[in-house]
Amino acid sequence: MRVPLVMPDLDLPPQQAIAVSCWLVPLGRAVCEGDRLLELAAGEVTVDLPAPATGRLVQKSVAEGETVAANQMLGVIQAE
Repeated sequence: MRVPLVMPDLDLPPQQAIAVSCWLVPLGRAVCEGDRLLELAAGEVTVDLPAPATGRLVQKSVAEGETVAANQMLGVIQAE
């Protein structure tokens, strides 16, 4: 089953840009639910986004440095 990695609503002001700082897991790597997948930056705030399921990261839909919005798909995990 494919599980989407979706950008959560961080409850920040609408004008606050949120960007992908870095992917912490390479494409194709196995992950466990709760593992840190990527780091997001919003001004001086940094947030780690955890894996929503155990499986393998099979898709990265956004690049490092790209600005993202709430509910945007960031990637996909192929769940085990």
